[in-house]
Amino acid sequence: MPFVELVLESSAVIFDFNGTLSNDEAVLEKAYDNALRKLKLEPLKEGEYEALLGLSDRDISRMLTEARSAEHRVEELLEALTASYLEQSRGNELIGTKTVSMIQALQSRDIRVGIVTGTFRKLIEPVLFESNLSALIPFAVTIEDVKRGKPDPEGFLLGAKVLGVDPKSVLVFEDSAAGIASAHSAGMAAVAVGPKSKGMELCDYSFDAMENAAEVVLRGI
Repeated sequence: MPFVELVLESSAVIFDFNGTLSNDEAVLEKAYDNALRKLKLEPLKEGEYEALLGLSDRDISRMLTEARSAEHRVEELLEALTASYLEQSRGNELIGTKTVSMIQALQSRDIRVGIVTGTFRKLIEPVLFESNLSALIPFAVTIEDVKRGKPDPEGFLLGAKVLGVDPKSVLVFEDSAAGIASAHSAGMAAVAVGPKSKGMELCDYSFDAMENAAEVVLRGI
């Protein structure tokens, strides 16, 4: 099925947040490094963050502290991460204008839009607000809402329930192999996003950035 047709025939479109809907992986990586330094722990090693892409922020923080023999400091790291991310993301327009236009176009066609993310609600709300996408907040599933993060399908199944649609009618945009595996386990089609996406071979379609995918959709509708 052609890409645009796949999008328009879906009952709902669900976006991963970090690195997909929001072009913020570099911001998030820096926030982790800043948080580790603030706690006087060893900063990120080369490739360490990239190897953890797709996991929830709680799981990433747990693995980073375990690697530094500081498991007891997980909550401290998450607190420092939150402060750093919010400071760096403010005013950066992390969600592209074409992506915003695509979401508005989908909603005008009665295609429901939601978010399923492994990060925390307080980290996504300011970014959505700055991009005039606050209407998505009630349809966002965050790590606080599930017991198991990606690649478990729990988050995407809950996302479909929140949107009131059959999981098999949902299209997911994801930037990680764990996220794509999660979507497929939930019975959903998936599109890989990002130049470093490790899930491209699992998808029929892939794009270097969400803005590129949005541009194709906007041209086709």
